[in-house]
Amino acid sequence: MINPTVMNNQANMFRQNPLGFLLQHNINIPDEYANNPQGAVQYLMNTGRMSQQTFESLRNRAAQMGVSIL
Repeated sequence: MINPTVMNNQANMFRQNPLGFLLQHNINIPDEYANNPQGAVQYLMNTGRMSQQTFESLRNRAAQMGVSIL
């Protein structure tokens, strides 16, 4: 189980600098998606870097934290 404090810290880092956070975790997103979260997610799915199942899991986890994504 992931430590909630660590998860909150990671979520805050992501909110402050989404592309920087992703790059730090070796997930490269083209600059054209810098201000397009839906496009970035679609890019990750189209390139096989994220599955629909992973996205749903992330969305559910975010909802548990009170955050609505896409």
